[in-house]
Amino acid sequence: MITTRLPRLCLLLLGFCTLTSHAQDDLLRGPDLDAQTPTTIVRYSMSGDFEQLQGRPEMSAFAAVVDQTMMQNIQEQAIEIELQRTIELSLLLIDEIDLMKESTDALRAGDQKAAREIQAQLHEMFDPKKRHDPLSPELIKLLDDEQRKEYKRILEQYWESWTDWVLRDRDDRDKTAVRKRARQRLTRRLFEQELAEAYEISIKRYRDALEAIYAAIEPTDEQREDIREIVIEHIKAMRNEASPQQRRETMHEIYAMLDEERRTKLFDYLLRIAVPGDE
Repeated sequence: MITTRLPRLCLLLLGFCTLTSHAQDDLLRGPDLDAQTPTTIVRYSMSGDFEQLQGRPEMSAFAAVVDQTMMQNIQEQAIEIELQRTIELSLLLIDEIDLMKESTDALRAGDQKAAREIQAQLHEMFDPKKRHDPLSPELIKLLDDEQRKEYKRILEQYWESWTDWVLRDRDDRDKTAVRKRARQRLTRRLFEQELAEAYEISIKRYRDALEAIYAAIEPTDEQREDIREIVIEHIKAMRNEASPQQRRETMHEIYAMLDEERRTKLFDYLLRIAVPGDE
């Protein structure tokens, strides 16, 4: 009797163990994720803080809706759209270098308010509509109808999440006017970041060259300002397209306005650049 029941008992135990093993696996695996979970570019840190994307959100949203095969075909076009905006902004800074000078002077004087007002002027000049997604009109031309719909959803979700984050401590965060103003502030913040990038491309190298000359010749305050004005006029006239001859002419102009002691220092400095060696 015991002999006939033993196989059945073993089968029951085996079945129980199998069920238990599956149950444990389910517990360890966690909840199933829908394979169709919507794509998102919203990210939070381990501590729960919203993480702002590097660069324009439009580019991240664009990359999220374009598959890798298609990306190979249109990636260069998308990058060119973004690059063109940076170039145009760089040229604006050159054309408005007097404003940039005022902004720099304000920052040196600790006048943050004046500097931000100048940045607001530049924003108005460059993009009167002040769109939060200025690359979208050109990027969506590269997408089909379904991709455009998904692109807009992903991008809007990002902006809504970012707005939620900056308003997280406000009781009136759901009010339309409050959210609109918050988005405008974030739009300005992004533009200021683009402005800094354009400055690095268009003007920073001149500033670095100026600082090197100042360190080498130790000019008086008056000479320092005169040199700065000469370089500013050079940038405005050449728009980052100066020939070697034009750069030499600008350097000759600086040389001519110096006293003999500082002319010697400038000559020595230029010689060290042309013929580098041990000090």
